[in-house]
Amino acid sequence: MKLKKTAIIFSYNDGDLVLSPLRSVLKSDVDQIFLLYGGKSISEEIGRIEDNRLIKVLERERRGKVRALNFISSNIWGDIVFLISGDVSFEPSLIKRCEDAFTGTTGVVSAKVLPSNTRNYTERVSTLMWEMHDLQLSIMSNRGSNVHAGEFLCVRKGLLRDLPEVINEDEFLCIKAANNGLSVKYLEDQEVHNFVPSNPVDLFQQRRRVNFGHIEIEKIGWDPRIMDTLVFRETPLFLEIFSTFLKKKKWSVGTLFGAFSIEFLANLSARMDSYFGKDHRKWIMVKRENSQKPSA
Repeated sequence: MKLKKTAIIFSYNDGDLVLSPLRSVLKSDVDQIFLLYGGKSISEEIGRIEDNRLIKVLERERRGKVRALNFISSNIWGDIVFLISGDVSFEPSLIKRCEDAFTGTTGVVSAKVLPSNTRNYTERVSTLMWEMHDLQLSIMSNRGSNVHAGEFLCVRKGLLRDLPEVINEDEFLCIKAANNGLSVKYLEDQEVHNFVPSNPVDLFQQRRRVNFGHIEIEKIGWDPRIMDTLVFRETPLFLEIFSTFLKKKKWSVGTLFGAFSIEFLANLSARMDSYFGKDHRKWIMVKRENSQKPSA
């Protein structure tokens, strides 16, 4: 039986960057498309795009990703739902590839994320972090272990029911799927391109928020199984992932040191934020003045 598909694109201050994922989705056979957008930087092209599958939802005030998703949840009628960041790019065929990966026991499907901007030092540090993450997902996925990745996620609709306002909703959904006996698949041969922060302050703030989200998941009582927790709880697996990364990936002492330094400081700051009750649901927007726009 053919699955009905809903795509949801989350965009805030993305400008023309959102046109890339939007056009890719429009070229696919998705049945329903939500564009949740807002901010000061809104592409004028959005107003000129018409498609009877497309539902445009302009956010007058910034709700945060999960709240925006919950706002439209009752109107989602796809069997599987694509959750897509507004600043990524991918081939339209990725939609079909994810659908093909769904079986009766599949809960979530994600794809490999590759940064598009790698020009300066901070961007290379960010890229190294994504490459480490990709290798971890690849190794764990090949062993049938639960994995989670953001930017582009395809989930079974039922998993979106009663979604709490967590920071790392992708992580929550993947763990929830596994806890319900569903598989979480990682398509390492399928690519999604994103833009990483171009300066260390933005990278630090981004990693601080993500680590805050990991702590939030741990407070629920779930193990996020990230490198920071694997080093203590599953040390042999951590060492295998790290040693494999050093053997297979291109890296330098400078970028590796930068990645560890920022991650350590971001993790420490996130734990302080958690202790003092800071709210990270509305994230600090990453500047994009150094980013190149993807081609349409």
